[in-house]
Amino acid sequence: MSVDGQHTLELPIDLPMRDILRMLTGSDQRSVPPRTLAMVNRLMGQVADHLTVRAVYRILPVRRVTDTELELDGQVVFRGLVADFLKAADRVVVFVATIGEALDEVAHEKRTLGYMDESFTFHVIGSAAAEASGDAVVDYLWEHEAQPTEALTPAFCPGYCGMEISEQRTIFSILDAGPIGVRLLPTLLMQPLKSVSGLIGIGQADAIEQHGFPCERCPNLYCPMRPDKHRKNLS
Repeated sequence: MSVDGQHTLELPIDLPMRDILRMLTGSDQRSVPPRTLAMVNRLMGQVADHLTVRAVYRILPVRRVTDTELELDGQVVFRGLVADFLKAADRVVVFVATIGEALDEVAHEKRTLGYMDESFTFHVIGSAAAEASGDAVVDYLWEHEAQPTEALTPAFCPGYCGMEISEQRTIFSILDAGPIGVRLLPTLLMQPLKSVSGLIGIGQADAIEQHGFPCERCPNLYCPMRPDKHRKNLS
């Protein structure tokens, strides 16, 4: 659905087990204790119906870009390294996505009943799903917005990716996230907590490829937004 240039989506989500295990234990499946692996598989089966992404996005043309400042149509300005990361883009997608509150509610219920391991695991599944919701938006844009000669950048999010968390205000000044039930709190966190926001660049494939994978130039080597899965967007 599109209203005044803003699109509202409901998307399936692909949540690989390796992402959950990475966040839960810091290990891959080969080194996770069988008991933990069995619990994660069982809980994943219980929450499969809750793993749906709702998102809003708007696409704005790039008016001006430097190494540290990105101006979009409508005199919208983002500052920081994200400007360099998006330098090859002709258009920028501003988005907010959420998996809602269902998994947090399940985790709270488990905690109340004293199932602490299960409660923690549900929180981790929810965090992994929220992170993956940005990928779901990118996948949708590949199919529905990018032209055959174009490519997409990864999603860059406030608090990471060369953007101060204060850029949340700019994103929410562009988008009405009410249709998906997301609001920005005074702390700059989003409610529901299992939500993400950010920017995705769209540009000519050769320019995006030549500009390279931005995470290779980012000084934050331990950033959680650096998974290798994002490299598919440059191929």
